[in-house]
Amino acid sequence: MSIIEGPPRRRAAAKPRRPSALERLYRSYFKKLAAGIRATYGSGPPDPEEVAQAAFAKLTDRGDLADIRDLEGYVWVAARNIILTEKRRDAVERGAAGEVERRFFGEGCDVFDPERVFTAREHLDLVMETLAAMPERRRRIFMLHRVHGLTIEAAGRRCGVTRTAAIRHIAIATRLITEALAEAQAFPGARAAE
Repeated sequence: MSIIEGPPRRRAAAKPRRPSALERLYRSYFKKLAAGIRATYGSGPPDPEEVAQAAFAKLTDRGDLADIRDLEGYVWVAARNIILTEKRRDAVERGAAGEVERRFFGEGCDVFDPERVFTAREHLDLVMETLAAMPERRRRIFMLHRVHGLTIEAAGRRCGVTRTAAIRHIAIATRLITEALAEAQAFPGARAAE
């Protein structure tokens, strides 16, 4: 310290910032919301904590909260809507997968005549060839989800992509397999001639 500078100035202590209404709600209600989701809809999928986080994100994206009288109620309804949307989406995906199986492999049948076994093997070979021609990431995501039963989120995480990208990869893979099987049914002898 020099004489010209004078004594060091003391900094005024920073006033603690008051948490916003949203922060207070998050701290007090997040665990309760996740527990309520778990009690009402089960442990997932979708994961109750992820749903609670997404519900709070919706509230944050909304901006001005002044016109919402019951913030907890708003977040609960947002969480419920997220879950219902996910469950509808999963039901559609399961229905589509079941439709592909019924369409190309027939209704459940316990008759294993030679023609049926031969056709099933041809279809399986065609599916394997179609999968082998896909990019590695697409094939891996598809296999993790459809064969190994991982959720779309888990398959995407394992392959380093978002849920949206994983859905896109699975949809493209499913479309390519469906097209290959449809072409094989339209031209039954074409593969044997190759």
